[in-house]
Amino acid sequence: MTSTYVGGRRVWLRLLEPGDADLIRSFFWRLSSETIYRRFLSPIKPPANALVKRLVDVDHRDREALIALDERGIVGVARYGTAGSIHEVAVVVADEWQGRGLGRLLLRRLAHIARARGIASFHATMLGDNRRAQSLVLGLSPNSRMRFEDGYLEAEIPLRPTG
Repeated sequence: MTSTYVGGRRVWLRLLEPGDADLIRSFFWRLSSETIYRRFLSPIKPPANALVKRLVDVDHRDREALIALDERGIVGVARYGTAGSIHEVAVVVADEWQGRGLGRLLLRRLAHIARARGIASFHATMLGDNRRAQSLVLGLSPNSRMRFEDGYLEAEIPLRPTG
């Protein structure tokens, strides 16, 4: 586990583990209904056990998640899941931490991990009006391509090689 400061506040970063179900369940209570909707593209509260089980199902290869914690628990999660050649990425940050750079930090660190594992690009699906998500994508990779499809904004995000 490493620590850093985001917006003047200390957070600890580490990989999510399958035993973190209670932390994930508690994290949902730190999210507004709007934040949940923007992340999952549907309303979810409280999270069903099946969803929590799926969220902590990481193998540190094809499914990875990086979490940020404060003194009370998880404040942000960046994750990717692999299906064939597609590496779907998602980020969610607790409402009181939004706009401080935590999402950007988590996404950059996750991209570094993914690139070291040979992943060349991420794919993201987001609501068309989710400007913060669009900004995260373009901040990570200005060469990202975005297009509307089936009412959602789809992004192809090339990852920079690690050095």
